[in-house]
Amino acid sequence: MANIDQRSTVVVGAGLAGLVAANEWRDAGEPVIVIERDPYVGGMARSIRHDGFTFDLGPHFVFAKTRWHDLLFEPHEFVQFAPKIWMVIDDTWYRYPFSLGSIFKVPLRVQLDFLRTRLFGSRGARYNPRSFAGLMSGIWGSGLFEFFFRPYLTRKMGNTDLAESLHSDWWAMTEHDRGIVSRAPVQPAVKGSGLRRIGSTLARAYRGVAYAFRPTLHDYPRGGFGTFAERLSDRFIANGGDLRLSTGIDEIVVKQNRVVSVIADGVAVPVDRLIWTGSPVQLANLLGIEPLTLPTLHAIIYFVEFDRAYPRPGTEVRPIFDGAAFYRSYFLEMISESLVPKGRSGLVAESSTMSLDDLQHASETYENVIDTCVRLGLCPDRSAITHVSHVAIPHCYPIYPLDYEEQLRAFYERLARFENIILAGRNARFQYVNSHQAMLQGMRTREDRLF
Repeated sequence: MANIDQRSTVVVGAGLAGLVAANEWRDAGEPVIVIERDPYVGGMARSIRHDGFTFDLGPHFVFAKTRWHDLLFEPHEFVQFAPKIWMVIDDTWYRYPFSLGSIFKVPLRVQLDFLRTRLFGSRGARYNPRSFAGLMSGIWGSGLFEFFFRPYLTRKMGNTDLAESLHSDWWAMTEHDRGIVSRAPVQPAVKGSGLRRIGSTLARAYRGVAYAFRPTLHDYPRGGFGTFAERLSDRFIANGGDLRLSTGIDEIVVKQNRVVSVIADGVAVPVDRLIWTGSPVQLANLLGIEPLTLPTLHAIIYFVEFDRAYPRPGTEVRPIFDGAAFYRSYFLEMISESLVPKGRSGLVAESSTMSLDDLQHASETYENVIDTCVRLGLCPDRSAITHVSHVAIPHCYPIYPLDYEEQLRAFYERLARFENIILAGRNARFQYVNSHQAMLQGMRTREDRLF
C-alpha cells in the first residue's frame, strides 16, 4: 500500500459543491485532493456531448449568481432567456407561469378558488399545514392544487402520490445548520380593520396573482451547464490541486474523533480535514455509525436527437397524462443554438422512479419516449427521431417525510463527534437544492464547520 506523508484537505465528490470547496481551500494555500468515483466531474451538473449535441443532466439554469460565476465566465458567455413552460394535462396545453389564454382554460371553479384564496387566505384544515399539500393549497387554493400540483408532484415522484406525506420544506429547499432547520419567519396575521385590512388583503392578492403570471429571466452558459464543473476542475488543477477520478473510498481511518486518513483504491491519504459531498449512507457505513434512512428518488434522463429543426412551443413541455414516458422536457435550441448541430433539434427529458430496478431497464422505455414525443407533436412521426440514449442517476432527489427534521438531527448528532468532517452538497446534506445553492455550500466550507 502506497502512502503520502503530507496531510491534505480531502474533498470526496467532484460535483459543484465539492469543486467549489476544493478551489476555495486551494486558494487559501491548503494542499487539496479531490477524490471522485466517476470518470468525470460535475455530478448532476454535467454535460454529455454526442454527435454535435450538448445535453445536460436535466434542465439546469442559473437562478442566482455567486462570485464563482464571475470568476469562471465573461458576461458574454451567458445567454439569457425567459422560460416558456407548457403543462399538458389530458391533452390540453396550459402556459406556466399562466398566460391569460391559459388561465381561462382552467375550470372556472379552480379560477374562483384561486382568487378567493389570494383574497381571504385558505380556509379549513383539509391538509396538514406542514405538508406539501397544505403549503401549496394555502398559496394557490385547494382547487388549483388538486388540478395541477398534485398530479405533477405524483408524476415527479415516480407515479406515487406523496402530497400529504411530503414535508413542505421540500418545496422551500430549507437550509440545515448543525441539525437546526431554519425557515423564513411566519408572516403574522393581518391585524386591524377598515382600510388597513382591505389594503393588506388586496396587496396579498396582488402578490399572489402577480407571482402566478410572473415573467422570469435565467442565465445559461452557452457551452452547456457542464462547463461550470469543467472550468472549476481546470482551475483547480492549474492551481496545484490534485484531482483523482475513477477513485473510490475504501476506508476512513479515525483516531480520537478525528479522521486521520482515507484509503482510496488502496492508497492511504493523510487527512487534515474531510469535506464530504457524497452519499450520507456511505459515509455512515465507513464511519461505523447508524446511517440515515430517509428516502430518495432516482432519475432517468433521456437524450433525444431529431433529424431537423422543428417549431417549438416554448422552452419546456411537462406532460401530465397516463402513459407519458417523462414528466418534464426541455428543448436545447430554445435555450442556446450552440447546443445543437445546425438545422437539428434536441430534447432532454426526465423521468423519476422510487424503484432502483427501473434504472436497470431504462433502455426498454425508449419506444415509450418516442411515442410521447409524437403524441405531444414534438416531431411529425417516429422516423424524425434519429437517436435516443439515457443516463440513470440513483439517489439524486432527497425526499422529506413529515418527520425528516428529527431524523436529520439524529444523524447529525451521530456525526458531531468527528471534529474534522465538513458536509456540503445535495447528497451529503440531504437537501433538494439548485446549483447556485450547492456552490454556496462549497464556499461555506471555509467556515470549517461540520454543517
